[in-house]
This record gives sequence, C-alpha cells and structure tokens, in this order.
Amino acid sequence: MSEVRTSSLGAVRVTHGAVVLVAFVLVMAIAVVGVVSSAADATGEPSTSTVNVTMADHGDMYAAMADIALALEALPKPVAPPVRKGQTRAAVVVDPSDPGVWDELAHCETRGNWATDSVPGFAGGLGFANSTWKSMGGHEFAESAADATREQQIVIAERILESSGWGAWPGCSDLLGLR
Repeated sequence: MSEVRTSSLGAVRVTHGAVVLVAFVLVMAIAVVGVVSSAADATGEPSTSTVNVTMADHGDMYAAMADIALALEALPKPVAPPVRKGQTRAAVVVDPSDPGVWDELAHCETRGNWATDSVPGFAGGLGFANSTWKSMGGHEFAESAADATREQQIVIAERILESSGWGAWPGCSDLLGLR
C-alpha cells in the first residue's frame, strides 16, 4: 500500500487494486455513455435522451487512461508480507518404553479400551488398522489387535513408532504433544 494524500482526517491509503478498479469503472462509464449516445429506440429513430460524444471526448478518455497508467507506475511496488514461521513447540522427549505414554494414547484413541473392535478395519486400544497389525507382526500374538493383550499391543506399537513415528496416530499424538 502507498500513501497518496494526507488530509485533516489523516493519511488516506490506496492500494493498486483500488486504483485499477476506479480506472476500470470510469472507463466502463464512458463506454456506457458512448453506447447510450448511439442507441436507437424501438422505432429505429435516435433516442431523445442521447448524449453527444465526440471523438475529442474519446481522445480525452485515452489521455485520462494514460495519466492513470503513469500514476500507477509511479506508485511504489507492493512489498510481500514477511513469511510467518510455523509455530514451534518445545520438543517433547517421550520414552516409548514407558507404558503410561501408551495408556494415554489408548485413552485418546479408544477411551483406553484395549479390546475394542467397534470400528470396522481397526482394533485394539491404539486403533491399529488390521493391515498394519498384520504387516508389523501382530499375528504372532493374535489374529486381531483386540484379541491381544495390552503388552502385546504395545510391542507392535513400538515397531510402528520405529518405522513411522508418532504420525501413525496423527490426531492423538498431536493432541498429546508427542510430535
């Protein structure tokens, strides 16, 4: 933005877009006057309410447009706002071998129900996708995470954590400040 005029009311700020918009509206108004001046009524006779626009008027219009273009060029170029740095949090150091971390995560994921299988395709206290449970070796304990013990589910969760990080539980790990 740039300052264009100071009055007793204070500084008036006008953006490039506002100047272009005003210029566009003025040009369109002149064009409408030109169309109205050459319009004919339904009988084919010239309208009695026409406005006479001469070539000199058009010349003035182009001169005004040139003046507007020069004024736009004289305005300082807009400066991009500074880039906001992402919000940062202090790193949370979590010991995944601490069962309390997994209990908190399970409480967030399934209200701490280690035997849940109420959501199709997901089971266990940490909401394991059935395919993830199988691919991470969960079948060595039970066919479904819901049938495995809390401790067995934590073993698989630690494997997932090692390969995918806390992002494997995006909502709850973020809520708990784990990532």
